[in-house]
Amino acid sequence: MATITESLQIASKHHRANDLTKAEQVYRQILEKQPNHPEALYGLGILSQQVGKFQNAEQLLNALLQIQPNSVKGWFSLGNLHQAQSQLPAAVEAYQQAIALQTDSAPLYNNLGYTLQLQGKWEEAVACYQKALELQPNCTEAEANLGNALHAQGKLSCQQQAQYAALNNQLGRSRQQAKDLKNAVACYRTAIALQPDFLDAYYNLGVALQEQGDLEEALVSYQKVLELNPDNGEIYLKLGKIYQDQKKLSEAISAYQQGLKLINPHYLKAFVADAGTEKAEEVPITPELPQEEVIVRNYKFPKIPAVAASEKKRPFWSVVIPAYKRTDYLLECLASVLAQWTGEEEMEILVMDNASTPPLFDLVNAIGRGIVSYYRNSQNIGLAGNHNTGIILSRGQWIHILHDDDYVLPGFYSQLKESLENCSDSVGAAFTGFDNINEKGVFLSKGDIFYWYGENRGIIQNWLLQIGVTNPLRPSAIVIRRQTYEKIGGYCSELSDLNGWELCKRIATFYDCWYEPKILACYRLDTSLYAQKMSNELFATGNHAVFLRRAIEITESYLPADLCTEITTNARSYNFEYLLENRVIFPLMSGNMTGALRILQEALKIDRSPEAVAKLFAWLTKDEAAPLRNEIAAKLLAIPQENIPDNIPIELKSPQTAIAP
Repeated sequence: MATITESLQIASKHHRANDLTKAEQVYRQILEKQPNHPEALYGLGILSQQVGKFQNAEQLLNALLQIQPNSVKGWFSLGNLHQAQSQLPAAVEAYQQAIALQTDSAPLYNNLGYTLQLQGKWEEAVACYQKALELQPNCTEAEANLGNALHAQGKLSCQQQAQYAALNNQLGRSRQQAKDLKNAVACYRTAIALQPDFLDAYYNLGVALQEQGDLEEALVSYQKVLELNPDNGEIYLKLGKIYQDQKKLSEAISAYQQGLKLINPHYLKAFVADAGTEKAEEVPITPELPQEEVIVRNYKFPKIPAVAASEKKRPFWSVVIPAYKRTDYLLECLASVLAQWTGEEEMEILVMDNASTPPLFDLVNAIGRGIVSYYRNSQNIGLAGNHNTGIILSRGQWIHILHDDDYVLPGFYSQLKESLENCSDSVGAAFTGFDNINEKGVFLSKGDIFYWYGENRGIIQNWLLQIGVTNPLRPSAIVIRRQTYEKIGGYCSELSDLNGWELCKRIATFYDCWYEPKILACYRLDTSLYAQKMSNELFATGNHAVFLRRAIEITESYLPADLCTEITTNARSYNFEYLLENRVIFPLMSGNMTGALRILQEALKIDRSPEAVAKLFAWLTKDEAAPLRNEIAAKLLAIPQENIPDNIPIELKSPQTAIAP
C-alpha cells in the first residue's frame, strides 16, 4: 500500500467518482494500519451512509468524534445521518453541537431549520433559514426552504409561489445531478405544489422517478407533460424506455416511433418513405465472407479488408450493433442511435444478429425500417467473430461497436465528429466519458477514465504505457477508424471478454488516441442474479485468469522493443495483484477450491517474481484465505512419501579441535 496520505488521496478520488467499492477498500486499508485515522473514519462513515449502512456510519462518525470532539464536519454529518433516518431530536442536537463550534455556517442553519420544519416548528425553522441567508445570501437551499415554510403557513402571493416553484425546480436539478434522487423528487413535488402547471418540473420529476425505478409514478408525470405539451418527443422516448422495462414491447415500439418522428426530421422522412414500400418476408442472412489473416509483427489476427471501390459516398459513421437473443434493451439502444441519425450519407447502422432464435428482424424493423441494415448469421460465430463480420460489412470512415444493452447520449456522434473529421491520420481511435448503469438503467458510477485521464480533451500522452497495463475503457464509449482495423486486424477470438483490451493495446502500439471527457455513453453492468451467476462462473473456473495471461503474452509479441519490458513487467505485476485481491474471492465464496487454485496458478504464470511470491504468501495469511491455505497444506501433506527422496547423503562432521604440535 502507498503512504497513508497517498492512500487517502486515492480513496477520496474514487469516492468523488462514485466508485464506492474501491473507495471503501482503500479506506479500510488505511484503518487497518491506523484504526483511529480521522479522515479515513470520516470518509468511510459518509460512504456507509451513501450505501444505506446507517448503523455502521453512526459507529464510524461517533468514533471520529471521540477522537476529535470539535470536528464540525463530524457533527454536521452525524446530524445529516440522524435526519435521514427521521431521528429528528438527535439530528437537532448534532446540528446545534456543530453550530456551537462554527457559528457562521449557512448550511448548518439551513439543515437545522429543515429538521425543525419536519417537526412542525415553523417559526424556529423560518428563523434558521433567515440566519442562513444573512450569512450566505445566495444559499439556494435556504431560500427555497424559507419559501416552502412560508407557503405552508399560507404567507405567499401567487407571484411569490411561481418564484419559489422555479427555485425548487432548480434545486431539484442540482440534487439530481449529485445523484441525490430522493431529495430531487421532493424538490420537484414542492415545485408542482407551488405551481400546478409547471411543465418543466413534471418532466424533471418523471426523469428522477424513472431513475429511481418508480415506473408507474414516472408514467403519471410524463402523461401530465404530454397533456401540457403533446409534441414533446423526448417524453415518448422516456415512455418507450418504461414500457421496455415493463416488457410491453408493442407499447414501447409505438412510443419510440412517435418520439423519433418528433425529434428527428431525418428519421421521420425515411420512416414514412419506407412505409409504402413492400417488405421482404425472408430474414436477411449474413453473406459468406472470406476468413483471412493479417500478421502484426509476430502474431496473426483476423483481417479486415479495405472497403471496395464504389461511386456511392462513404458515410462518416458505421454503427455496428451486435445482438444475440436478448430483447430487453435493443429498442433503447437503437433509439439512442436513430435519434442522432442525420441521413445515410452521414451514418449507416448495422445490426448483427448472431443466430438468435427467434430472429430479431421484426423487432429491429419496428423502429429501424428504411434505415437500419439487419444481418443474421446462419450460426453463432462468437462475439469476436460477430464484431469482425460487422466491421467487414461496414463502409464508414469511423466504426462504433455498440453492444445491444448499451446506449449513447445526445451529442455522442456530433461531438466526436467535430473533433475527428479534421484530426491527424495518427489518431486511430477515440473515446468519450461514460457512466456505468445497472440493468434497470440506474446510475452506478462514472467510468474509471477520469481517474486515469482527467478532464482535458485531446490526444492522450503515453497512452500505451497505461492501456498496456489495464483497461478502463468500455466499448460503448470507443470509436475506431476503419483504416486502423484494415492495418492491424480485428478482434482476437482467443481472448473472450478481454479481446477489447488486447485490441486497444494493439491500436496504442501504432496509433494515437483522442479523448473527449464529456459523458456521452452508458455502459450497462448487469447486476441481476443471472448475470452474477454467469460472471461468477467465468471467474470461478479460472478462465478469466487464463484470458488475462494470454492477453499479456499476445501483446508482448508486438509491443515496441524499447517499451516492451517496462509495459509487460508493469502489466504482470498489476494483474497479479488484481487476481489476488479481486478474483480469487469468487471461487472461495462458493467453496470451489479447484477454481481458486487455478486462479493462483495463472497468477503465478503471469508474475512469478520474488516480489509476487512474497505478496502471495502475505495474502495467504488473511482470514478470507484460510480455506485456500488449508487446501494447499492438505495437498502438500498428501504428496506420497515415496516421491520424496530419503537417500540424500548427509556428511556429518565432528567439531574440529585444535591439536598442539
